[in-house]
Amino acid sequence: MKLRARLEGGALLLAWLAAVGCGDSGPGTAAQNSTCSSPSSSFTITDDTNYSLSNSFTIQMSTLKDATDLTFDWSRLARDFFGKPVDPLADIDVVLISLWHLTPAALSTALQNDNLSLSSNAGAITTYPDGSYTSQNLLGFNSLGNPLPVADLWKRFDTSNPNFQYPQDQYTFMAMASTGTILGKGARTLSLFNIAPGSNVTRLDLTNDSTKLDYSVHLTNAKAVKIPGALPGLTIDWGQMTVNALGNEYIPAQITQAVVAHFATSSRADLEAQFLNLESSADGWWSGKVLSGTSIDLGTLANANGGTFPGVDGNGIWLAALFCTESCNNPAPWSITFLESCK
Repeated sequence: MKLRARLEGGALLLAWLAAVGCGDSGPGTAAQNSTCSSPSSSFTITDDTNYSLSNSFTIQMSTLKDATDLTFDWSRLARDFFGKPVDPLADIDVVLISLWHLTPAALSTALQNDNLSLSSNAGAITTYPDGSYTSQNLLGFNSLGNPLPVADLWKRFDTSNPNFQYPQDQYTFMAMASTGTILGKGARTLSLFNIAPGSNVTRLDLTNDSTKLDYSVHLTNAKAVKIPGALPGLTIDWGQMTVNALGNEYIPAQITQAVVAHFATSSRADLEAQFLNLESSADGWWSGKVLSGTSIDLGTLANANGGTFPGVDGNGIWLAALFCTESCNNPAPWSITFLESCK
């Protein structure tokens, strides 16, 4: 599938702070904010300061035999849909099979738009690999780590069961192999399936080809925000944002992580090309949790060694990214704002 500019699976829009113009400074015109003359002030980002991202998923769809102890195998998974390597024995911490009151097309669209509502979920079963196996039979799955009564299992996997209430033209199963044990997070691959008594397929393989991601990111036209150089204690406020990079509603209270990144020699075109690996390619990466509200002091952000954000300088590219990490499935930033030193 194609991923167009949205940080980690989203579309990149323009990033600038409305205020007094500072002139042209390369790709995108930088807007001078009151922070240049009032270093203690905060700056506010708005929809026209955001980047944009477009992406699409192609997810394998299969029809498996019902009323059967199916096999789910991820032993051949060597690369996830972001193109990153996967060790099927060491990296897969949970395999989740969930049932959704959506057709395959509707489920794929909801995943692409990061708009999969839990109200459509009709149940889920799990297995938690311990590093000793890379496949599991249906009867070996559990209920979030708890024993799963076989009778309850067949209510969803046996179409002849009198308690089966999930017509397969309206419902779709999704298998997800993930890193980490937070359900719905850290997906490395996905596969969709239905069940039918006439199918002879009793095995579902989760492979490199199960999920394909296609994306496109656009950063080159984004306007930069002018802020005082070498001043870490500036507050970024996103309370006026209404649309995120994916084009969905921007709910300010759902931002849970803020990042400032520095790229000493990269151009914006370079960042587009390495969009899925921004953290690993950055020369500086300072992050922090947003505990409440719609703003955060950038001076509270720290890198992996505990060093705090020092403020921007005139070298390279600086950007601020905001993430929804708890109630969202798409790992791309909801917004990216380019920062430039006033001097």
